[in-house]
Amino acid sequence: MRGLELADSLSLDPHKWLFQPFECGCVLMRDASLLKASYKVTPDYLKDVHRNDEEVNPCDYGIQLTREFRALKVWLTLKTFGLDAIGAAVDRGFELAEHAQRCLEAMPGWEVVSPAQMAMVSFRFGTSNELQTALMEEMLADGFAFLSTTTLRGATVLRMCTINPRTTEDDIQETLVRLDAMAKAM
Repeated sequence: MRGLELADSLSLDPHKWLFQPFECGCVLMRDASLLKASYKVTPDYLKDVHRNDEEVNPCDYGIQLTREFRALKVWLTLKTFGLDAIGAAVDRGFELAEHAQRCLEAMPGWEVVSPAQMAMVSFRFGTSNELQTALMEEMLADGFAFLSTTTLRGATVLRMCTINPRTTEDDIQETLVRLDAMAKAM
């Protein structure tokens, strides 16, 4: 987190680590007036809304004129589960990615391209970019687990994200066993 104090803004994505549905994000601004200067509009039909500049009006801070109460989802999660349970789930996601990395390092033919960090590990089998995409497609068709691909240093790699709090070591192991069988069959 070194250097965070230098940031003008910080974007948070609660749908990952706070286990929220999509459309639940937030931005923290050092100077909210910059955001307001970017988004505030004052058409005639809103002139009555903008009588008091000190009042917070959500339509002045983004592209939507009206807003749903998305923060309720985050609040309910925090109130229902508590910070300790959420922290434990985040830690568990990190541990599972590290477990996946250790398993991959023990499997012949597999390379960890980006070590486990923040519940994400990137890896590949062999050197063919097309093979990585084919493995991802085969895994999707199999339906056991969801993997995605990305490009790192010009190479297509598989990407495993372990943030689902119901995922187990056995799920990781079975995913890798299935991938290994698929890779060796192609």
